[in-house]
Amino acid sequence: MNIFDKHKTKSLMSDKKKLLDAIKIAITLTVAEWNNTKKNQFENLMEQSFSVYFSNRQTQEKTKMVSPIIDAVFSRIMKKLLINFHVDEGKGKDYRWCKLELENKLTLSVGNSWTGNGYKKTSFHILNRMELNDDGEIISYFSALVDLSECESNWTAPTTKSNFSTLKFLNNDFSKIQLIHGDMTKKQKFINFVNTKVNL
Repeated sequence: MNIFDKHKTKSLMSDKKKLLDAIKIAITLTVAEWNNTKKNQFENLMEQSFSVYFSNRQTQEKTKMVSPIIDAVFSRIMKKLLINFHVDEGKGKDYRWCKLELENKLTLSVGNSWTGNGYKKTSFHILNRMELNDDGEIISYFSALVDLSECESNWTAPTTKSNFSTLKFLNNDFSKIQLIHGDMTKKQKFINFVNTKVNL
């Protein structure tokens, strides 16, 4: 039972709506700012086009370079939208809103999973997936909020060969995911996440 639903009060339900509404606005504005401003600034800093810089690099490298910029823009906007929203990076968390700890997961992969560093994480996750074209423009995106303590799905355990873990969602957890942008469909075993398109 999560922090919002524990007492089923109007106040807590209102807080949940505030958070979802803020994330919806912040993601939309973040995508626009990346496409209109930050991508060009990135290219100026690297002194070459996005397509040339990442021409022989894997998606993981692109995510490692782009995600801190996306996160900085997103968190700045969230601070303006929500009182008491703070960046609070630590093992298994990225933000704090009042007493709620949040982990933000971003993938630039077109798959239906997210990758983590193997640390134990807070149960509340903001799930983001953004698709970039070769020129670095975000052309589609998905976002959702989920409390993993309510789900059957969870992060895989790190192995002796890798400290990374993976998160993908079983069909049984369909109703537990609070959709913000995009869509979801059930496949044979796991949920398929569908991005919403950007009008460039």
